[in-house]
Amino acid sequence: PVCPACQGGHINLCERIAYGHLEPGLQSGFCTDTGGGWAHEMVAHPSQLVDVPADLSDEAAVLIEPTACAVHAAARYTGKETVIIGAGTLGLLTLAAITATHADRTAPIVVTARYAEQKRLAKELGADIVCTSDEMPRYVRSATKSLMIGDQLTCGAPHVIDCVGSSESLQQALRVVAPGGEVQVVGMPSNVSLELTSLWHRETAIRGCYAYDHADFHTAIDVIRHHDLARLVSATYALKDYTDAIAHAAAAGRRGAVKVAFDLRGS
Repeated sequence: PVCPACQGGHINLCERIAYGHLEPGLQSGFCTDTGGGWAHEMVAHPSQLVDVPADLSDEAAVLIEPTACAVHAAARYTGKETVIIGAGTLGLLTLAAITATHADRTAPIVVTARYAEQKRLAKELGADIVCTSDEMPRYVRSATKSLMIGDQLTCGAPHVIDCVGSSESLQQALRVVAPGGEVQVVGMPSNVSLELTSLWHRETAIRGCYAYDHADFHTAIDVIRHHDLARLVSATYALKDYTDAIAHAAAAGRRGAVKVAFDLRGS
């Protein structure tokens, strides 16, 4: 059949559109008719695939896709004071992407982490200050030489990267971002409720950041090599044990884990 979007005239467009009897899907594996990542096989167009270098372990290869998301977020790094809220998988990988691609940076990076293992890894991956979310405003105030008026910093950090995406984390991000600065929301937040008065008064911005482009995958491979990120794969499960895998992933921080993955090598 002829593609209804371009009537067969533009092959580059057709390569990226699912049509006919396929339900729409944003990414490879996100379409009910073509299967997904939790399977032994899935359907993908060659343009969606990236070769895994032969020297990369399977554990390292598992991290290419989420690291590509982090690389996409790190592309907006300004070189100025930066806050990363959350030290789960995306928070740690975004930190790793920044420090691997900006070795000459001088401004501090503040990372909030809840659990001991997250704090240890954040320091190893290059964070200058690692603290709890309650402590974070004090450290940002010191790093940016701000005053505190109520719960709002007068100066604040020019770039705040929220890798949690909750109402609480986003509200805190707006309290510590600098006037005219940007809050970058990485990943897929849930439904949130925010008080946005400061968005107008301080002319700040909230920018979403989701997924990646093709070039981000190649940078991700370099970041994984630079930081030996294969060590962030904390546990693997057979596909039949998916309920245990989900439970582990849901409590990853508390259990000292970062990335929980399925291991299909014996299937």
